[in-house]
Amino acid sequence: MGKSILKNGLLHFASNDNIVLSLRVAVHRNEAITGLLKIMILFIFSIFVISCSSDPKTTSVDTVGTPVKVVTPSVSSLTEYMSFNANTVFMKKEIVRSTFQGFIQKVYKNIGDYVNAGDVVFQIITKEAYATDSLRVKLNDEIFSGVVNIKSKTSGILTELNYNVGDFVSDGEQLAVISNPNSLAILLNVPYQHISKIKLNSGCILIFPDGKQINGIISKSLPSVDPVSQTQTFLINFNDGKKIPANLTIEVKIPVSVIRNATVLPKSAIQSNETLSEFWIMKLLNDTTAVKTPITKGIESDSLVQIIKPNLSLSEKVIVDGAYGLPDTAKVVVK
Repeated sequence: MGKSILKNGLLHFASNDNIVLSLRVAVHRNEAITGLLKIMILFIFSIFVISCSSDPKTTSVDTVGTPVKVVTPSVSSLTEYMSFNANTVFMKKEIVRSTFQGFIQKVYKNIGDYVNAGDVVFQIITKEAYATDSLRVKLNDEIFSGVVNIKSKTSGILTELNYNVGDFVSDGEQLAVISNPNSLAILLNVPYQHISKIKLNSGCILIFPDGKQINGIISKSLPSVDPVSQTQTFLINFNDGKKIPANLTIEVKIPVSVIRNATVLPKSAIQSNETLSEFWIMKLLNDTTAVKTPITKGIESDSLVQIIKPNLSLSEKVIVDGAYGLPDTAKVVVK
């Protein structure tokens, strides 16, 4: 019985050891979990500290704003122009014609040569004389050899040469054209709906393809309209020391209205939508804030735009560089 009790006691004590061991294992597990929790809390706290320390930098960047350049409105006189195409032409030309039917025996001038009045340009031999060298016809007690000299009646530059040596020509046929370089003029073609804006003896600006600009005067109008293009032709006179070739296409700018004391801004200060139906500027409220301000445009020059509405003060500041893409209200930094 004592052994059994002893055995039971030993068994009883063995069961207590297992409980103690289990408690120790549980304690170790709790300590591990507690350590893991401490690590996680420390990690989260570190992230929080880092994020808090980075906020001032982000805030400072956001506060800086977009760098821009500004201008103030100015007062200027603006002229509105209409542009048309024009061509240079020689107004005075001599058409050299054949006076006999025959063959061209000699050509004394080439294209581009200057011809004086009375110079021989062509020599023509009649077809009868060309057929036989023995032909002689007596006219007014003089021997007619069958050779005819064609002379120029005016001075100028030979601009067209229609025949060469050996060509057969008929009586009255055009052989060449002599143009007077001093008769160069400009023919302006204006659509008929704009005729009311063209005033005779008024000035205009002539713009050549090489960029050169000279002044001209609208002197005359032709009393007819082209049946196809429905344009009326005007004659423009000009003075220029350099020779200008004929058949040159140039641009003519004609002033149609002048506005004095207009409030203007540079074109680069004007913003618009994709359809060009709305226009606005970015105006500064203070040194760091710009707001979108709708405007009404007037006439324009090459670099300036008249601002009709709103009435801008000459002391107001408007963004001229850096306004593209800004919201209605934006933080900016003036360069």
